[in-house]
Amino acid sequence: MHRIQPHLYRTANCTLSITNQTICQMSSRTFGNITVEKSSVYERLVNEDNMYFMGNISIGTPAQTFLVNFDIGSSDLWVPSSRCSSNCTRHHKYTAANSQTYILNGNPFFLTYADGSFVSGYISIDTVTINGITVQEQRFAECISITGMDNVLYDGILGLGYPTLANYGNTPLFYNMWNQSLIPEPIFSFYLNPDTNAITGSELIFGGIDSSKFTGDITYVPLVLTGYWEFQMTSVSVGSTLINSSLYAIADTGTTFITGPATQVEALNGALGATYDSSAKMYTVNCSINSLSSLPNVTFNIAGGIFTLKSSQYLVVYYDDSTSYNNSTTYDNSTSYIFYSVFTPLDTNDSYNNSIWILGDYFLRRYYSIFDILNNRIGFAQSISYNSE
Repeated sequence: MHRIQPHLYRTANCTLSITNQTICQMSSRTFGNITVEKSSVYERLVNEDNMYFMGNISIGTPAQTFLVNFDIGSSDLWVPSSRCSSNCTRHHKYTAANSQTYILNGNPFFLTYADGSFVSGYISIDTVTINGITVQEQRFAECISITGMDNVLYDGILGLGYPTLANYGNTPLFYNMWNQSLIPEPIFSFYLNPDTNAITGSELIFGGIDSSKFTGDITYVPLVLTGYWEFQMTSVSVGSTLINSSLYAIADTGTTFITGPATQVEALNGALGATYDSSAKMYTVNCSINSLSSLPNVTFNIAGGIFTLKSSQYLVVYYDDSTSYNNSTTYDNSTSYIFYSVFTPLDTNDSYNNSIWILGDYFLRRYYSIFDILNNRIGFAQSISYNSE
């Protein structure tokens, strides 16, 4: 039986090849006597079995290429070092001696995640390039020990959170893009395509919005804290049943599923008729062929906008040969299917001790997301992939 474990919310405890293209949205900013022309940066992302989304970056001169997970829930950039001795054999490694633009820093780096994984190493400085746009003197971590990430395909993680989450006051790469006048606007946006066969059908845009990837209006919600991308939700409901109101939530591409306080998630799954599977650490729904479509919708009310997930969008479907049919609504009678709810319990609090929900990839795959650091807000709109199976 295939058991799946969510990539949980990343909480930092800090002690110390794909073809891309550029969207032609040109603008300029003037600095002194110099006018810099720039465009939004379009980064194509790979959907790895609807568990995480990855894209290419390069570090140094000449370029050393890495596949990274673009993570809204953290703020540091790290990749394996050539000195890495723990769980690095499958990954590309950064070699400082091979880069003409490398600058020594050496401050220690240690980062832990809520699922028990951690990375450690030291800070280095070099150029970082994404689709031809090069950030100068970017601080990042060369990791010499990586634990708990043995089976992931990406080499490292590029954090897109606020600077307050970064180690040693390091400036996140996105901020340096803006500070160095490389992008037209201080925003980035995600389109996450749930179709795993689309390969590079997903995208991350630095400095712009792709209006072809969503329909209808954008609902903007102000942030309540600027560390993680945290905002208030008006309510969460299952069908006509209110689960809770006046909630706090975080949008996070580094979390696969949708998490919330254990008591609230228990109530939500109870309203779906789900029971807890302690071995999988997830809730299962006992569906027959006829009952799947009759399950109620789950609705998130955010700043007056109604964001709904249907049963085909909040159930992960597996059968005994471990092949996933994440969104299919047609099943034969000869196979025993397991229907996992993507709503998983996780008790975690923000810096004001508010319990928080995390809207991970299973939400963000259905809603285009816009992250605006100038106005400290997030925008959501219905993705063109909303009804994709």
